[in-house]
Amino acid sequence: MMTWINKIKKYITSFEKWDIGLLIVCLGFYLFFPFYDGPVWCKDSSSYATMNITREPLYPTFLWIFRSLFGEDGYLMPVVLAQSILAAYASWKLALTVKGYKNNSRLLALLSIGFQFGVTFLCRFVAIRGSSYINSIMTEGLGLSLYVLFIVQLYKYILEEKKMNLIGSAGFAFLLVNLRKQMLIAFALMAAVFSLYYLIKKRKLKKLLLLFGLIICLFVASKLTDRFYNYCVRGAWIEHSGNSMGMLCTLIYTSQEKDVSLFEDAQVRNLYEEILAQAEEQRLRIAYAPEGWVDLSTHYADSYDAIGYGIINPLIQGYIAENFEYSEIDAVLKYDEYCSAMAKTLLLQDKGGLSEVLAANIWKGFVNSIARVNSYLNIYAILAYVLYLFVYLYYLYKTASGRHKKWMEPESTLTLAEIVLGGIIVNSIVVGAMIFTQPRYMIYNMGLFYTALSVLLYDLLPPGIKKRKYGRK
Repeated sequence: MMTWINKIKKYITSFEKWDIGLLIVCLGFYLFFPFYDGPVWCKDSSSYATMNITREPLYPTFLWIFRSLFGEDGYLMPVVLAQSILAAYASWKLALTVKGYKNNSRLLALLSIGFQFGVTFLCRFVAIRGSSYINSIMTEGLGLSLYVLFIVQLYKYILEEKKMNLIGSAGFAFLLVNLRKQMLIAFALMAAVFSLYYLIKKRKLKKLLLLFGLIICLFVASKLTDRFYNYCVRGAWIEHSGNSMGMLCTLIYTSQEKDVSLFEDAQVRNLYEEILAQAEEQRLRIAYAPEGWVDLSTHYADSYDAIGYGIINPLIQGYIAENFEYSEIDAVLKYDEYCSAMAKTLLLQDKGGLSEVLAANIWKGFVNSIARVNSYLNIYAILAYVLYLFVYLYYLYKTASGRHKKWMEPESTLTLAEIVLGGIIVNSIVVGAMIFTQPRYMIYNMGLFYTALSVLLYDLLPPGIKKRKYGRK
């Protein structure tokens, strides 16, 4: 017992008083929102609390644990307090990591925390939603913090190549994927970063293959976890339902009447014709979208849920209920079968409309990753990305020429810039190809983008203002 107490004391005393003060500030900021607003019950909250079969396992299990500990009437406040403490730790950990690699710069630490605070502040006091994700009963309550910790661990692993950092990044990626399927981007980002550093830069093919093997194992493990969760909750060894519905919404939105000829199965064809007829009646198709990428992406976003939850779900689920005497699980499996078959067939449609929607939606994702889509902020987003890339390329050139091409090895500023930009690219493309890119799905990288940009600008300051240091190895 005394050994553990001594280890804890040693860990605490390893931090400067300034660092401890920073943690207190983070806790104060994030704990303000639960006490100011209380737990925020959202549109999707009920599906998590009831362990709906369409949801991934982590967040429903997280809520179940707190419900078991504090009871049905008293568990929501402890949930949002836990989420707030995690958010405080994630912001603090990011700040200390940046500070540690950049000459113990307190300025960069404060900026890093300020950007994370800013995202929460905007969501609560500026955005239409009027509430913080941190004290909301939804996956972002955990996901935003877990993603920051994932980026921190991945960043540290590339710089130091320590096993604990690899375990950390793998662990947080695994949690994220079990939180919501969008976070498969964590595996994709790991693959992209590992390819950049171990295929292009260091050319360590054996190590790259081992890391890719790790990603594959994590992917398989997440599938097994999903099935094990549903086995425990429902007694059925199945994954959560609804994986094909998202893409089907997009394909219905862009499909044309002639696509009916693509269907060979009569049942699926009839369902498609009924879905398309209702979408036509409600003007939920690309033919009714206004001109311009902003209006197109907005019309697509407004149509997405209307197609999925207003047409596809009631129509297919109603058809199954009327024509089959299935158990709840068998009905869900049949629903997924129909959605999957329809989506696979509609992938054969002419790609013109689909390409147009995806391009507009993906660009909207890039904008919402660092700002918010509107006439002025669209221009701002372009300028911000141009500045980021310009400073990155300039610093890359300066580092390469000044260090005799040692830029091939990981360097703290460039690595952070590359990982964060990679996260934005992967998230925008993956989410943009599957669902509308609303801010809720895109803000994971917002604070990180401005942190990386501030680090890039910091390293370009004259040596007289700061003591130059390229980051520890």
